[in-house]
Amino acid sequence: MQRCLFVRPATSADANGGDSVVYRRVEQFIADRAELVVLELQRVPRPAQLLNVIGGLPPEAAGYAGADNQRRVDAAIGQGGFDVALFGHESVFPLALAAPEPRRRVLHAHNVQSLLSADARSPWEKWLRRLAVRFDRRWASGPRDVLVCISRTDVAGLRALGVVRDIGIAPPGAPPAVPLARSAEITPEVVLTGSYGWWRKRRDLFRFAAEPPLPFPILVGDALAAGRLDDQARRVDPRAVDWGAGLRFAVVPDRFVGGFKLKTLEYVALNCMILSYCDVRPEFEGLPHVDEFVRLVQSKAEIGAAIEAALDEPARPQLERFAAFKAACLDRYDWDSCLQPLGEALGL
Repeated sequence: MQRCLFVRPATSADANGGDSVVYRRVEQFIADRAELVVLELQRVPRPAQLLNVIGGLPPEAAGYAGADNQRRVDAAIGQGGFDVALFGHESVFPLALAAPEPRRRVLHAHNVQSLLSADARSPWEKWLRRLAVRFDRRWASGPRDVLVCISRTDVAGLRALGVVRDIGIAPPGAPPAVPLARSAEITPEVVLTGSYGWWRKRRDLFRFAAEPPLPFPILVGDALAAGRLDDQARRVDPRAVDWGAGLRFAVVPDRFVGGFKLKTLEYVALNCMILSYCDVRPEFEGLPHVDEFVRLVQSKAEIGAAIEAALDEPARPQLERFAAFKAACLDRYDWDSCLQPLGEALGL
């Protein structure tokens, strides 16, 4: 049996966060096929992160580069016996590039940094974008590394930088789906779940909250989102919502692209049309009725118009079309199928 070393950041306190879900699924996928050893790294202190940024790392990739973490990675690889080393997030790539050369090294990127910073405006943001572009070109150019991205959008972002090498795509899979009830209707409620610890997500949530309010209730599960939206929102426990009772309207307030908006798959599984401020459509391209149920919006006014248009149409044909879209989406984003390209990259 092959032996695989999986180097990744420590998981967050939120076990349902996107990265935590992906790590957990990747570990199970590998463990079913090989002997797996996980090396979990802790963040370096904030002053060290700042020094990493000054030294040329973009902020989202500066959290783990440090002498202690490098020694742990070097020691693990130096012990030998691993057929492959998987570096499971771009924030640990700097350690991969400095570590001893394993027999086989795979880099699994969760976010292409140059895409995250594509909307840079201030001189500071533009400087950070230069760091991001340089970082992406560096880790994407290793001649012996096998590169796997998490989304079609990320691959397109690297191609735009001039990266021409082979790149695998291993996206996340969808969570268990809630079936629509036979009595389901079009439900004029806006859904906004998720957490906002990341400053980019928080920034875009605040921009969304500052727009003129919608004439429809917004269901939120996060305390920060509820507080920021104030009387625009109703805080709920997502586990207590009857998601099968109707087709709702879920918002992705992120204006930045990059990575995979794992929340979109959750929204589909919970019977929601996706209304996104960033373009997530490439990940759903080719699915039936995708233009109806995955939409790019730029304002709450467009969200309101989409809801009004849906309410003006007969419910049953819409629900039938959504059922076809949902079934195709869940089939595409089956976890084992999604992770198969990563398994091939690892030689499993």
